Amino acid sequence: MQNEIFEKMTEMSKASYNAMQELASINSKALKELTELQMGLATYSIESGVELTKTLGASTNYKDAISAEADFANDYSSKVMEFTRKSTDVLTDSRDEVASWVENSVNEVAAESTKTAKKATKKAAA
Repeated sequence: MQNEIFEKMTEMSKASYNAMQELASINSKALKELTELQMGLATYSIESGVELTKTLGASTNYKDAISAEADFANDYSSKVMEFTRKSTDVLTDSRDEVASWVENSVNEVAAESTKTAKKATKKAAA
């Protein structure tokens, strides 16, 4: 009887550990993708800022400077919107993966509970 308890606890611990590894994998993947997106946006921000500074420094009149700033603002806002869309996609995918993980985990627990209850009922009847 005692061995059965230890075996069951070991089995449950392994299952729990595996489930947490799956969740960690989902979170790590999302974090990696978001970090890459942020680095891309940071790099773009620096490069476009340097380019704007060069353009403004080379401008000989205010109309060219205003035009360069307007172009910069349009390009930059488009890039930020693209970053936001991609970030939202990553988070949505991650949410879907976590929801699927939770559903699978609950189904596994329910199946295991049913199996354990049936065993206990058989032992009690014997």
